Amino acid sequence: MMYGYGFNTADGWWMLAAMVILAVAILGSVWMIVHRPRAVGTSRSSSEEILRERFARGEITGEQFDEAKKRLG
Repeated sequence: MMYGYGFNTADGWWMLAAMVILAVAILGSVWMIVHRPRAVGTSRSSSEEILRERFARGEITGEQFDEAKKRLG
């Protein structure tokens, strides 16, 4: 009589190992998508914000502020 329909216990371990590997691959992919590095570069609005902050702290004069703002566009 054939018990287990032709499968032995080793088949179960291989199936479990394959499911663990698949789960790790899926979770790793999700983690990489969530934690991917952001694009480096400043946008125009952030450049103007930095310029305004420097002017507000007194690091640059009004003339320097106006000149830098003209250069930014």
